[in-house]
Amino acid sequence: MKTYIVDGYNLLWKLDPLSMEQGRLEEARAALEVRLIEFLSAVDNTEALVVYDGQGRGSPPGKPRHGVRVAFSPSGTPADEKILDYIQASADQGEVFIVSSDRKDITQRLGGTRARPVSSEEFIESLQQRLGSFRGGGRGAPANEEKPPEPDSSEVDDWLNQFGMKDD
Repeated sequence: MKTYIVDGYNLLWKLDPLSMEQGRLEEARAALEVRLIEFLSAVDNTEALVVYDGQGRGSPPGKPRHGVRVAFSPSGTPADEKILDYIQASADQGEVFIVSSDRKDITQRLGGTRARPVSSEEFIESLQQRLGSFRGGGRGAPANEEKPPEPDSSEVDDWLNQFGMKDD
């Protein structure tokens, strides 16, 4: 089993800085979770736990939704601290990857664990490649596939006529 423990807001600031700057946190979180669900559906035996900085008492990891669980840290407790707790709790459950570019608070403190750090930037690249190949295109497509030949002008005219876009 592979587990990705994700520093949610750290990843979102790299993935969707505009939404974060505009304070559209709920929208950004929902979009991230959809992407992670798509990512996990393309990868066998993998789950993700996304941890966000929270308010109030926070929340423990919720029930998995297509392999993705979400948790919020309590007020005054950075998500980093909860992530370190979750690393300890998942030590014997297969491969654990920590997704964060926060070198100071998380990845330097992984000593003594088998968890492997993955920067948010690296994870975004993997995510985009995997989703590109899963969706049937993008950078994940095999390099030896050739592009179809460009249509000649008569084919273009036929298509334009067919869709009512040809000016006669």
